Amino acid sequence: MNTIALTHCSLRLPSGGAHILSDLTVTLPLGRITWLVGESGAGKSTLCNLLAGLTPTRADVTGHLDMTGGCQDSRAAGHRVGVGSERINGSVGNIDMGTRRGRKQLARLRGRGELAWAPQNAMDTFPRHLRLRQWFHRAGIDNPDLGPYGLANTMLERYPHELSGGQISRVSLAAALAHTPRLLVCDEPTAGLDPRQADAMVAILDGCARTGAAVFAVTHDLSGMARNARPDDHVAVIFNGHIVDTCTVDTFLRMGADNAYSRALAAAAPDAGAHSLPLTEGHLGGQSYRDGDELRRLDGALLGGNDDWAQSNMTRPEESLLGETRAMRGGADGAA
Repeated sequence: MNTIALTHCSLRLPSGGAHILSDLTVTLPLGRITWLVGESGAGKSTLCNLLAGLTPTRADVTGHLDMTGGCQDSRAAGHRVGVGSERINGSVGNIDMGTRRGRKQLARLRGRGELAWAPQNAMDTFPRHLRLRQWFHRAGIDNPDLGPYGLANTMLERYPHELSGGQISRVSLAAALAHTPRLLVCDEPTAGLDPRQADAMVAILDGCARTGAAVFAVTHDLSGMARNARPDDHVAVIFNGHIVDTCTVDTFLRMGADNAYSRALAAAAPDAGAHSLPLTEGHLGGQSYRDGDELRRLDGALLGGNDDWAQSNMTRPEESLLGETRAMRGGADGAA
């Protein structure tokens, strides 16, 4: 299967300190949605911003993004990602994320619509003084159609602040898909939507994937993912700036992932019983929560069989997910 690959990526903000992303590698199959899941503070939005080329200019970044999709013919790859793409080891479209040239390559891909970005805070995408139709026109999109996104086209005559958060997110996705992207990056595309609207949004993402694009979407809505994702779509699990597991949606939801944290995260979904996350240092080879994470670490044994773990949680109702939510620590570190 052809993929877009981000390899050995690390990111540290100009203020210094610990890496927000550390030696992170993730592959995104063309023709599939890859769902990025993990707790608040794990680095999901930072990773999306990085893929879109929207990191602070003085951030310390390393890693490469291969947009060739596994294509070995440089002429074919050049046709798909553009003549001006960076060449590394003879491969067209392999972008050095840590260089100014790499950031310019990402900007060109965004400008051509081959790399599309739908941010979490979509209101910031649109200037307050422009009606939406004016914005689309300036972006070279003369006949936008909001119908597939559950919105009336009369909304194009409004200013951004006249729409709700959920509505402006859908307008942002409409803008991202106005061209035919090779990579679509979405930060929580279903946030703020009711289940019916969220399901319709996932159907749009799936339609984009079926055109041959790689779709990379952040979600906290595991129940929505279970309702709508194809079983052979992928899940990437992020923890503390690392991708600790990748598997199919079906494997993840059956709690069959290799990594114990991934299985615990799947079991924390409402449909799976909203079990707590009994984390110990052994889950991730000695990695532990960094200061500022929203969920405190629980004492307890490593996950063995799912049945044993579920039974142990049922006998300790005081450690339910609701109890953990009330015990959340403040002061997230900005890597939401």
